[in-house]
Amino acid sequence: MRKGKKGQAAIYFAWFVVAITILLIGAFVAPLGVRFSTEMYSAGEDILNDTMPVIEDIQDDEIRMSINNSINNAKDNTETNIDVASNLFQYSWVMLLIITIVGLFLYTRRLVEFGGGGGFV
Repeated sequence: MRKGKKGQAAIYFAWFVVAITILLIGAFVAPLGVRFSTEMYSAGEDILNDTMPVIEDIQDDEIRMSINNSINNAKDNTETNIDVASNLFQYSWVMLLIITIVGLFLYTRRLVEFGGGGGFV
């Protein structure tokens, strides 16, 4: 094995691992995250809406405002999480395309440096 071939094999292996990871996240984890977050938001929203009359009965204005702010922040953050996961699912193909282009660039660079003969590594 010529000097530098081990580095080329490591780069291809790392590219393969990154491509599989992006594929798994984009195809499986992100849609599951969207579904899970949506279901939890739906269930939690009903519970939070049922507690609103009780919260409004709290006499201390500072505590009542603090609780209302916490509830509103939780709702806003859940909506943001759903948006991020759905965008990750929607645009994961772009990340995979970029990784593929980088892999092809590395392969053509290898062909130029070591010549056209031989296999992938």
